[in-house]
Amino acid sequence: MLCVIAKLDEPATETLAAIRKIAFTDFSPSNPLHGHITLATYIGDSEAGFVEFCMHLFEGLSPFPVEYKRIEVLEGTPDSPPIIVASPERAGSLEEVHRRIAAAYGSSLNQWTQMDSWYPHTTLLYRPGVDLHPICCRMAASFVPFSTHIRKIEFSRVLESGYEIIGQVELSA
Repeated sequence: MLCVIAKLDEPATETLAAIRKIAFTDFSPSNPLHGHITLATYIGDSEAGFVEFCMHLFEGLSPFPVEYKRIEVLEGTPDSPPIIVASPERAGSLEEVHRRIAAAYGSSLNQWTQMDSWYPHTTLLYRPGVDLHPICCRMAASFVPFSTHIRKIEFSRVLESGYEIIGQVELSA
């Protein structure tokens, strides 16, 4: 599985990490906050072709704005428990980049990043077996909508023990 992720800059990641700390009144964080938005998760047979397509797509792409508007719980499915996320607007270059990848590789993307099911977000908390709604309400109470810019896109391979960054593109102004 190969993910294409839009990396948040350090100030945006720190802003979301501060919101996330509100959850840790009841328990400790189990992992650091990875400030990113998954654009696509490729599960097809030609990773090299997929990366080449994406690299071509990102050529000349300027850094682009992202507007975070809310903190919410994504309810999940029987296979994936609920999570608390910061949700940016699905608009502008963020949406356009996803649309172009999904149009070219739709059936080779996982169910969460295909055209009609993609919901951009940054995961703040994953805690199976915990009622996330009261925690989300505490986070949302101190959340102030903000803007940031995506300046880097990474390719990361999902491993059993985590992930491995296999490439990145710095977006040029």
